[in-house]
Amino acid sequence: MGKSSGSYLVEPSMYRICILGTLGKERAEYYGGMAIENISDPRRDGITILTGQLADQSALIGVLKALFDIGYPLLLVEYLEAG
Repeated sequence: MGKSSGSYLVEPSMYRICILGTLGKERAEYYGGMAIENISDPRRDGITILTGQLADQSALIGVLKALFDIGYPLLLVEYLEAG
């Protein structure tokens, strides 16, 4: 693994996570302080988009695990840019 590839693992980075369902905005701190946006989708019950900077990929995995643990299906996980 080259240096640039490994840096994604340990540097702060911006991510976008989309889940199926509506997540309350008051829970933002629980998900690493990510901004929470709820949008309607006529084909689904609603979609939540979490966007923000996380400390590293370990923090990203923690957010994804927390969402999984409460039953929110993932639709998208997107790396946006380094810190």
